[in-house]
Amino acid sequence: MSRDFQQTHENLLVCAKKHFLEFGFERASIREICKDAHVTNGAFYNHFADKEALFGALVDPVVLAVSKIYSDSVEKHFEMARTDELKQLWKLSEETILEIIEYIYTHFDVFQLLLMCSDGTKYADFLDNMVRAEVRETRKLVDELKARGVPIHDLEEDEWHMLIHSYYSSIAEVVMHNYPMPAALKYAHTLAAFFSSGWQTVLGI
Repeated sequence: MSRDFQQTHENLLVCAKKHFLEFGFERASIREICKDAHVTNGAFYNHFADKEALFGALVDPVVLAVSKIYSDSVEKHFEMARTDELKQLWKLSEETILEIIEYIYTHFDVFQLLLMCSDGTKYADFLDNMVRAEVRETRKLVDELKARGVPIHDLEEDEWHMLIHSYYSSIAEVVMHNYPMPAALKYAHTLAAFFSSGWQTVLGI
């Protein structure tokens, strides 16, 4: 890859991020992005297949990183569920919230793209996809605890979805309302305490 090609590629990404944040994916124009980047429309297609591929180039690395943080957390939760330290599950969940929020603030503008500017792309369901994954893995965790003989209340599918969606929506609020990082970390502790108490009451553990 030539230096000029790489420079043009990076310039398109910078300009695209600015336009997507200002106008959202659907209203952002390839023509205006190219104009801002001093690139012809024809040259644009040497770099990206279409506007959604351009959007994806901005958000995919972060989506993959969040998936890795999540999968690591799931593995740790299952390891702990196989011990007698079940109360530590809530502490682990709080640590995961803090890790995710710290990661959000190192890529804040990309999370704004995902949560506020992605209508019209496959990423519009980012939050719902995370919720569905959490519901699936949490139900597996409950089955693991039941198999160990732990007395635990189960919930209906819709109940799992509502509660977990409210949890993730609360985390998303720090992006939606542009909270400063110290405030977001403080609120994370409040969220963790609130949901920890609630989950222990609902599940009976």
